[in-house]
Amino acid sequence: MTAATEQDDETVDVLLDAVAEGADQLPGFASLAPAEGVIVAPGGPLDGEPAPEINYEQFGTAYIRRVLHRERILSLVNDVLGPTIELGPIGAGPGRKAATVSVVGTFGTTTGEELPGELLAYRVFLPISLEFDINVRVDKHRFAADVVVPLTLTVHTVAPLRVRIDITVPREDEVELRLQAGTRRGAVLQKLAGLEAELRRFLVKVVRTELAKPYVRRATDFDMAELIDEAWPGIAAVILPRGPEDRLG
Repeated sequence: MTAATEQDDETVDVLLDAVAEGADQLPGFASLAPAEGVIVAPGGPLDGEPAPEINYEQFGTAYIRRVLHRERILSLVNDVLGPTIELGPIGAGPGRKAATVSVVGTFGTTTGEELPGELLAYRVFLPISLEFDINVRVDKHRFAADVVVPLTLTVHTVAPLRVRIDITVPREDEVELRLQAGTRRGAVLQKLAGLEAELRRFLVKVVRTELAKPYVRRATDFDMAELIDEAWPGIAAVILPRGPEDRLG
C-alpha cells in the first residue's frame, strides 16, 4: 500500500467519524436517537412550552368564532349596507296615483351581541335616520323618523368549506320607531292615519328587499378555501424565509 493510499484511507476514516458521531456537536444540528427509526421535526417555536393540541372539530369551531367575531360581524353589516338608502318616489293611495312617497335614510353605527347557543349567532341592532316626503297633489308633508331594526345573524358551515350567514328579518312589532312630523298638519295626518304602524310594515319590507339583493348575498355566503388561496401569498410572505439570513441558526 502506497503512502498516498494510506493517506486517502485515513481521510475517509476521519470523514466517516465526523458524519457518524460528530454531527451532534454542530451548533443547531438536531440530535438523533439511534433507537428511533423515524426522524420527526416538530413544528412550532423553538422556545417555550408547546401549546396543547386540540382535535380538528375543536379547531374548526375556534376558527369560525375567531374569524367571525362580534366586531367583524358588526363591521360587515355597516360596510355591506353602506351609508345611505334612497327609495321612491313610490305611488300611494287609490291606483297608486293619489300621492307619492320618497324616502332617504342614513344608516347609523350597528351594535349587537353574541347569542348563546350551539350555532354562532348575533343579535344586531341597525339604526336608521329616515326622512319621508309625501306629496298629496296640493300639499306636501315631511316626516322624520329614528328607527332601530333588530336583525339576527346566524353563521352556518356548508360543505365543502363554505360559510353562510343567514339574516332573520324582524316582525313589524319589533321595529322601534319614533316619528316626528315637520308641520302641524303633518302631525294631524300622522295621528289620524295610524302612520307609525304602516311605516313599520313598510320598513320591514324595505329591509327584507335590501337584504335579498345580490351584493348582500355575496357578502354572506363565501368559500373559505378560495379566500385562503387568494390570501396565501401574503401568508407565505410572513411564515416562509425571506432570504439566506432567515435560514441561519
